[in-house]
Amino acid sequence: MKKTIIALAIMGAADGVANAQSNVVIYGVVDTGYIKENGSDVRMGSNIDNRIGFRGTEDLGSGQKATFELERRFNLNDGTLARPDKDWDGAANVGLRGDNWGAVRLGRVNELSTETLRTLDPFYQYGVGSMLLSSQRSARIDNTIRYDSPSWTGFRFGASYSLGENMKNLTGVPADVTNPDRDDPNMRLEATPANVKYYGADNDGYAVMLGYDNGPLTLLANWSRLADSKKSYVWNAGGAYAFGPARISLAYEQTHDKGWREGEFSVKSKQHNWLLGLEWLMGPGRLNASFNYGKVKDVAWSDTDHGDKDVKKYALGYTYDLSKRTSIYGIVAYSDYEDDQVAGFYRNEGLNNQGDPDSYNRDRVTGVQVGITHRF
Repeated sequence: MKKTIIALAIMGAADGVANAQSNVVIYGVVDTGYIKENGSDVRMGSNIDNRIGFRGTEDLGSGQKATFELERRFNLNDGTLARPDKDWDGAANVGLRGDNWGAVRLGRVNELSTETLRTLDPFYQYGVGSMLLSSQRSARIDNTIRYDSPSWTGFRFGASYSLGENMKNLTGVPADVTNPDRDDPNMRLEATPANVKYYGADNDGYAVMLGYDNGPLTLLANWSRLADSKKSYVWNAGGAYAFGPARISLAYEQTHDKGWREGEFSVKSKQHNWLLGLEWLMGPGRLNASFNYGKVKDVAWSDTDHGDKDVKKYALGYTYDLSKRTSIYGIVAYSDYEDDQVAGFYRNEGLNNQGDPDSYNRDRVTGVQVGITHRF
């Protein structure tokens, strides 16, 4: 009898703890298919990033909630992590949210500029149809506090602050600095904290966002500077308007890259990118189309000015919904680069044709992608 009473007491206590726990939602995306680009073999890859996540809230009363999110990204075709150096690449944050004042999150969060601008891209910056991406783009950022306001008659505001590496105790010239011109591709230095400090790239990061959503109209503007980027920065603005089954979007983005990105080397440049997008509900799915025009100016590699170069990109795709959670898709995109150097710049191969020249450094690239997506 005594053991029964004790067992019942433990079960009751456990039930009380369970009732006090957060409301946790498990969610995810699994996506894979095939990608073919001219001059390259067919490969398996995803359109939308594969992920599994845990999102939770706890009601604190009076309209206040505690929140958390943990999200892991992975490669579905081979089961490996999307980033082996991060267990929770997608999200890792905790915060508070109030009905009247908005939300604050701390940890690893979505970068404001990327999160909002990609809503104007019909392909959401995914797959072969993605809009041209800034060299200072980062989907998620670490060591960050982020604030998101509630909507005030359609207007909203966001801001974030990110800590850079702690380098106050580093002094003098790092031992591996053998060439003062760190842009020389033959003398690339390891991006150690000492080098980041030596070249003045150790800055904190900031971002601000202004947005407006009212019925069919969406407007947004961003200014962003990544941590440890030598104070490189990006600003963009754009909007979208929906009428009937269609939604048209227009965006402009300007990047000032000073040669560093999140503590790693990049190519000094100024980038201009214009986007025109169309989404059209058609049957049990949607048609997506976009036109991109990009111009890279003042490109410098090893103190050599490579002049101004441009690129035009066209993309067309259709997503067919088999159910509310499962869809199949097909996308075709064509990029016309001014030359193979700007192709290498946008395709992350460098200006000096580094990497596989048969695979990436071509001035005209056609890509086709087909696959299946399931959300849960």
